[in-house]
Amino acid sequence: MQTSFLRVGVNLLGAVALAAYAVLTVLSYVQVPVLWRNHGAAPHAVAFFDDLATRFPLVGLSRLFETNAAVIISYCIPVGIITAAWIALVAILYRREHTLDANLDALVMRWSVAFAVVCVLAFPVFTQDFWLSMAWGRMAAEGTNPYHNLFTDETLTGLPLDHFPMVMSYGPGWAILSAAVMAVTGKSVLAATILFKGVLLATWLASLALIKTMTASKPMLDRCLAIVVAGWMPLGVLQTVAEGHNDIFMVWLALLWLALLGQGRWLAPVALMGSALGKYVTAPLFLVDVIIAWRLHGLGWRQLFVRYVGPGLLGIAVFGIFYRSPEFFEGTRVISEWEFLQPRHAVEAIELAVGFDLNVLDWTITATFVLIALSSVVVLWLTPTLDNATKAALAIMSAISFVGIAHLWPWYLVWTVLLAALVPRWWLARFVIGVSVLAAFSLSFWWVKPIENSQMWASLVLYVGAVLWCLLTRPSTLTKAPARRPEEIAGGSFERP
Repeated sequence: MQTSFLRVGVNLLGAVALAAYAVLTVLSYVQVPVLWRNHGAAPHAVAFFDDLATRFPLVGLSRLFETNAAVIISYCIPVGIITAAWIALVAILYRREHTLDANLDALVMRWSVAFAVVCVLAFPVFTQDFWLSMAWGRMAAEGTNPYHNLFTDETLTGLPLDHFPMVMSYGPGWAILSAAVMAVTGKSVLAATILFKGVLLATWLASLALIKTMTASKPMLDRCLAIVVAGWMPLGVLQTVAEGHNDIFMVWLALLWLALLGQGRWLAPVALMGSALGKYVTAPLFLVDVIIAWRLHGLGWRQLFVRYVGPGLLGIAVFGIFYRSPEFFEGTRVISEWEFLQPRHAVEAIELAVGFDLNVLDWTITATFVLIALSSVVVLWLTPTLDNATKAALAIMSAISFVGIAHLWPWYLVWTVLLAALVPRWWLARFVIGVSVLAAFSLSFWWVKPIENSQMWASLVLYVGAVLWCLLTRPSTLTKAPARRPEEIAGGSFERP
């Protein structure tokens, strides 16, 4: 009876979340023209939406929203409903830990797929990054190197893109994929949109499938939490398949690497190289790969060379297509000048409140993330298991995300939250999850500034909220975890199944 009630509860929460996702998808076509008309410097976007309104009356309903604030409210209410449903489901799973249905993870997974299918139909609202891939892809398809040449107005023909001219900031792996898409679709923006959205949906669903497979030997609570964190939380599905950010391409290959590494496959470093060629930041995870290959599999220097010669040649070949000089990385340098939503900006908010310098706190936070990464690597070295490899990967990516880069766009959290889904009850994973829950609302402060230094105060709310979530979801000291079955323990190693 409890099992049937639990499934009814999951289905009810899933239906509520699906309805809210559907509302966001429909509203996206009404919201986006308002934001870019009010932007004041987006002629391509305005022309695009004016033309679209003549064909689809729904877009013309944007006149009902006169201000950015109205758009933000209409966005935050459905996201708030989804977040509430997500929190309720997490609470139910924790409360029913020892009575969870044996197939509950499959039910949760089906809802995750439904959310993605609905969201892929949405129009990118808050940023124009989705269209940047088309612009740079056009250049590459036409034989112009997007890493050493700026796009022009001719490049932007038909695109709702008003970004300042810059060279490509994504990795060369994504450049090749973008060029292929644009070569196939030609001048058709609709066809390119469908193909790019299809790629993002496919990599998103493949990532969910990998997470489900990699947690299959764990207790049911962890299996359900993994899918709920990855597939139900608004941040991931909205920023990936709805807004169209390509970070999921990199993360999918990183998850594939981790899965192959867990099975002892030689293709693991090839997948990791593919991930690093997408957006660079997963390159430090080769340290985890080396440790497992050396410490667990006992590979010697010659065998290690053989292991990495293929991925190395792949990386050289792909870079060689576009690299001409150090100016290749100019796009990455440009975006590194932007600073916001990092823990240090939360410290700056506290400094504003107290009126004195807190450099010590800033450096302490930075040192803490670095030490967490280093300690996780040491633990992996001493005890090479799948869980420890996942934790080391998460710790390294957290150090990069929270102190290593200049700013934290909400979609950057996809780098860490899908890794956190694999170990959802570890304290660092819970912190990342807490940040991700609140970050779904953070784009609001780029369009509406209710108070002075609103982005700085948003950073403080983000990280204080994450710490509170971490504390509220800590394992109960009064409840002992059930003994794990032998096959579950084996699932934590890197031996072939």
